[in-house]
Amino acid sequence: MAIEKNFLQLEFGSGLFFNYSKDPKEGYDKHTSTKGNESYRKYYKEGVSGILESVSLYDSKFGTQISMNVKDGDNVYYLPVAVQDQSDNVDTYAESLIKLLPQLNKGDKVTVRGYNFTPEGDKYSKIGVSITANDVKLKSKVTNAYFKEGKLVDGDIPALEWKLNKLGKNKPTAVSQESKNDYLLDLVTKETERLKWVQGESTPSSEQQTPKSEIPKATPTEAFKSATNVKQEDYDELPF
Repeated sequence: MAIEKNFLQLEFGSGLFFNYSKDPKEGYDKHTSTKGNESYRKYYKEGVSGILESVSLYDSKFGTQISMNVKDGDNVYYLPVAVQDQSDNVDTYAESLIKLLPQLNKGDKVTVRGYNFTPEGDKYSKIGVSITANDVKLKSKVTNAYFKEGKLVDGDIPALEWKLNKLGKNKPTAVSQESKNDYLLDLVTKETERLKWVQGESTPSSEQQTPKSEIPKATPTEAFKSATNVKQEDYDELPF
């Protein structure tokens, strides 16, 4: 039987990966856009499971994407996550995924899902990508530095420094945002180089993994604009 390729998309509002169709199909839900356009979507509410064949960066009409290639029998799923948001900062979903990449290897048995929800009583959304690899739910070992009561708590990713702008809104400084973006872009470049598909290479089993790569040190490059209002932290207590 021929391999069926499934090019999925990530719905920001729900965090679900989905297959798109312009025509009705069995198992697909009708979707109406804000402009009134109708299409059909098959949502992967339990995530996408299979063998991780590769993780790579590629340029699309929507900007640079991180693509995870997951094979399940005769189906291959391509799971894209946009690297940058509309402000040219590293996207919240992407940051979550990037921080898990050092723990992944080609040949791992994985389940990948996105999430976007607001816990009861919390004003911040929890947004990101969750991965279970070889029956173990991954928890990021890449930590965020941050300021607490004016004191710096050390971490791998440079801390954001906040200040009030002329409109009285609390915004991260350009320099601190630049440093954070630079670190994450360095990390995703290094990890996708390690995890990319290589022609003629057979995908190793989970018992034949390549060594984990080291986490790079932060090196500032070009400045980025302000972040979104999503709280930046590691999310451990997910509803799955």
